Amino acid sequence: MMRLLGLSLILIAILTPTWAASQENKYATNIEMVEQAMRIAADSMVVVPPSGRSPDLDIEAGSGEAVWLVEGMLREKLMAAGWSVKARNAPADSGLASSAEFLFRVRIVDIGLIYARTWRRHLILGRAVERVARVSCLYDLVDRTTGSVVATAGAKAEVRDVVPASALPALSDSKYPFASPTLEKGQWDRLLEGILVLAIVGVLIYLFYSNKTA
Repeated sequence: MMRLLGLSLILIAILTPTWAASQENKYATNIEMVEQAMRIAADSMVVVPPSGRSPDLDIEAGSGEAVWLVEGMLREKLMAAGWSVKARNAPADSGLASSAEFLFRVRIVDIGLIYARTWRRHLILGRAVERVARVSCLYDLVDRTTGSVVATAGAKAEVRDVVPASALPALSDSKYPFASPTLEKGQWDRLLEGILVLAIVGVLIYLFYSNKTA
């Protein structure tokens, strides 16, 4: 009986990391989650250009870690709507004038990913983590020829899923700090891991001495 239990614990310890690794490709990465949320928000931020025209447009989203993502997604959506979006040749505060007729000005209120909650689903297989990717922006469209604000509004989007905690290292990328939060281990999780390690070591010692005396 003890030998069977020992072999079971050893197999679980060996196979659990392999099982967790096999699940990684089933889930979107953290940055892909944020991209999905930004895409949803960008859909609601699209302003249709004046009828029969394709006027030049600048996009200005300030500065920050995720500006490239916001501007890139908006450029794609606004060009599809009929705008002629100009490439960003200089920072918004550089003082260089732009010849674009319209300015699409964005203020990023919130963008990133958090681990909203975590819980233990199985004693052996470990914890589950709920990921939440969030985007919140304010924007306005300015007609540079008149200085008037043509449109102004806000947009929010959220994408959620649940993944095994063991998959998080493969789904996160330190290149994107806004999408790479830290998951802290709870006291109960550390206790369970310690108990499991001690149980496996104890069974191995028992098997070793039982085999020597057999």
